[in-house]
Order: sequence, then structure tokens, then C-alpha cells
Amino acid sequence: MRYDFSHSISRRGFFAAAAGAAVSCSLRPARASTEDERRIKVGPGQALLNGADGPSTAVWTYSGTTPGPTLRLRQGQPVRITVENGLDEDTTVHWHGIRLPNAMDGVPGLTQRPIGPGENFVYEFTPPDAGTFWYHSHADSLVQIGRGLAGPLIVEEREPVAADRDLLWLLQDWRLTSDGQIAGGFGSMMDASMSGRVGNAVTINGAAPADLSVTAGERVRLRLANAHGGAALRGSPSGDRRGRRPALRPA
Repeated sequence: MRYDFSHSISRRGFFAAAAGAAVSCSLRPARASTEDERRIKVGPGQALLNGADGPSTAVWTYSGTTPGPTLRLRQGQPVRITVENGLDEDTTVHWHGIRLPNAMDGVPGLTQRPIGPGENFVYEFTPPDAGTFWYHSHADSLVQIGRGLAGPLIVEEREPVAADRDLLWLLQDWRLTSDGQIAGGFGSMMDASMSGRVGNAVTINGAAPADLSVTAGERVRLRLANAHGGAALRGSPSGDRRGRRPALRPA
């Protein structure tokens, strides 16, 4: 192949072309930078579900914690979340309550191939709605959620809501043995009849429930996410029947 280098360009034309190329290149990263990049690793870990003085419990975690890290996204901003599977079995992640493309819904064998041990999967979507959501495993859900694979997801409004405090309570229940470990026997007839597993211990944000102090007149935005395996909850922000404190109990 022969090339013809006989065409000339003026000095003014050269600088005009170079300036145009520079503008074109500068625009491309600006578009990419609007995408929010996150990474989550699924793997085994330990948690103090029995209080600070209780025994440590072997759990499964997102990025080393249960519940997993709070993902705060922006309404209308694209997000790209890479999930790395550090378990010895398949997993996926379902973004509970988020309207997104079917291929990103995290249902193994239906919307995606499961994430095998040592593999990664990239979830990409743009959350259209603001609010409080949660994410969890959708592979062998009874076992994997029951061992801790759940985490909170908040989509913040384009215009912030005025509040003195923004509090999040992710509620989980656990079926523990007498030595504080997660009980086996997943998938019993009782679990099947309840479409889930009811535990004998409850945590809020991965810790034993504790009192929360608020100031008179304080405007508190309380976000609740129920990650229980099979229990519905009812609550009374004004206190229990004796008026002592806000109460949450099985429905």
C-alpha cells in the first residue's frame, strides 16, 4: 500500500485541527466520570450478633461486614457495581425494590448466569426512584440471607429532604444455637410453610438493639429495611402499650 504525503497544511489549519482534537478528547472522560463506580466482595467473616460481650458468630459478608456497606446512590445517576464472589458456592445480588433492566435483577438461571466462586459480575443501572432499598443474595436465598448476605441501599433525592438526622435501621433476625452460632437445618418444613426462616435473635445494623436518644423538636428521618428471612414486623414510634419506648416486634 502506498501513501501520499504530498498534501500540505497551513500553520493556522494545524493549530485549529489540534484544538478540535483536544476538545473532543476532553469531552469523553467527562461523560464517563458521571458513572458511579462501586465494588463489593462476598465472603466469610465474623460478627458480634450476641452483643459486645457475647461470642463471635461465623457469617457471610459483603465487603467484610453484615449487613453489607450502605450504598448511597444518586437518583438518575448511572452506577456500575462489580461483585466479586469469595464464597465456595454460586451467588448473585438482587437490588430489592429498584426498577432496573431485567438483566441486572440478579435472579440466577433466569436473568443472569450465577457468579461462580472466584468470579466477578458487573451490575449496571440507573436508579430512577429515590428512597430506601436493600440488596441481598438471590442464589439459595434462604441459606445465604440467613447467613448474613444483605445490605442497605439508599437512593438520595435530587433535592435533599430537610432533616436534622438521617437514620437507617436494617433489621435482621438470626436463628442461633446456644453457643451463638448460626443453626443448621435450612429448608425445614416449618421454613417452607412460612416461605422463610424465623430467627430467635434480632439485630439492628448488625448489632443488638439499643436505646436511641432524640431531642425534643428534632426532625429525624428514620429509614427502615426489613431483611428478616420470614418475619413481618409491626412498630409503634410513640412507644409500647405502657408508653415506655418505640417498639418493634413480630406481627
